[in-house]
Amino acid sequence: MHEQATAPAPDTVRQSTELSRHAAIPDRVAFLPSPLGPLARLSAPGGTATVALLGAQTLSWRPSGGEEVLFRPSAPLSAPATGEEIHGGIPVCWPWFGRMGPPDSLPHGLARYLPFAVDSASATAERTELRLSLASPPEGFPAFPHPFRLEVRVSLGAVLKLSLRAANAGREAFAVTAGFHPYLRVSDADSVLLDGFDGAPYLDWHPGADGREPQAVQSGPYRPEPGSRVFAVPRASCRLLDPGLRRVVYLEARGHSRWCVWRSSPIPEGTSRGNLRPGDVRAFACAEPVVFPRCDAILLRPGESHTMHLALRAEAMP
Repeated sequence: MHEQATAPAPDTVRQSTELSRHAAIPDRVAFLPSPLGPLARLSAPGGTATVALLGAQTLSWRPSGGEEVLFRPSAPLSAPATGEEIHGGIPVCWPWFGRMGPPDSLPHGLARYLPFAVDSASATAERTELRLSLASPPEGFPAFPHPFRLEVRVSLGAVLKLSLRAANAGREAFAVTAGFHPYLRVSDADSVLLDGFDGAPYLDWHPGADGREPQAVQSGPYRPEPGSRVFAVPRASCRLLDPGLRRVVYLEARGHSRWCVWRSSPIPEGTSRGNLRPGDVRAFACAEPVVFPRCDAILLRPGESHTMHLALRAEAMP
C-alpha cells in the first residue's frame, strides 16, 4: 500500500488552477496539483494516464479493463531534492542518456529535472493528446550551453504513444544521446522474460565501456538480471512476458539506435535509492529505446531536429 503523499505547494495549486482554466477538456484532460508540481490526468475510451509536467514524465498508464502497466515506487509522492531522479513511470532522458554527460552532471540529462510548458491538449472520439515543450534560455544551461527546444507528445488510446522531438535552436551544431526509460510494473522481476532480441549482439554495460564491441549474441528470450544489457541493434519492437500478472506488454520504437534493458541492483534494508526502497527492486523491469552510447550520438546542426517514438500496448497472456 502506498503511503500518503505530501501536500502540494501553494504555487503548484495556483498553476494547476490556471491550467484547468485554459487547457482542460471536460472528462478528458484535467490538471491536478501534486508534490511534483502540476499533473495532467488524461482519459480516453482506451484508458487513463497521468503525466507530470516536471520532466514531461508519464507516471501512470492504465488501459480500460486492465491493471496499471507502469511501476510506481512504494515511497509517498514527494518533491524531489535538486538533482534527484524520480524513478517510475516513463522518464524522458535528454541531452544525454545514463552518465554520458559532462563530469559531475546529473544522470540521464537535463530534461527530466525541468518543468515543461503545456502547449495544447486535444481529444477525438478515440484518443486524448497532450503536447508539452521545453525551451532553453538563449545561452543554454551550464552543463549544456546550447539553445534547444524539446517537444513531448503523449497520446492516449488503446495504445499509449509518446514522442520526443529535439531541435537545435542555436547557431552551432551539438551532439546528443537520448532515450525513453519506461519502468514496467511486474509481478516479480525474477520471473519475467523479454522477447524480441534473439540473435542480437549485446554488451553488459559497465563503467568504461564504449559500446563499439558487443560481447556476445543473445539466444532466445532474455530474463533480466541486475544491471544494464545493451542490445546493439535498433529492433523495432520487443515484448515483456509476465506469467505472474498473466500479461504481455508490447513496446514499439522508432528513432533509436539500441535497446537498454535495466534491472535495479538490490537496495540494502533500511536504505533507499532516491525514491526507491528495498522492496521495490523486484517490482519493475525497464526496456528502454535509446540513442546511446556516445558512438551513436546524433549530431544536430542549426535548425535540425530528431524525433524518437515509443508505443506501448498491453494484452492478457493467452
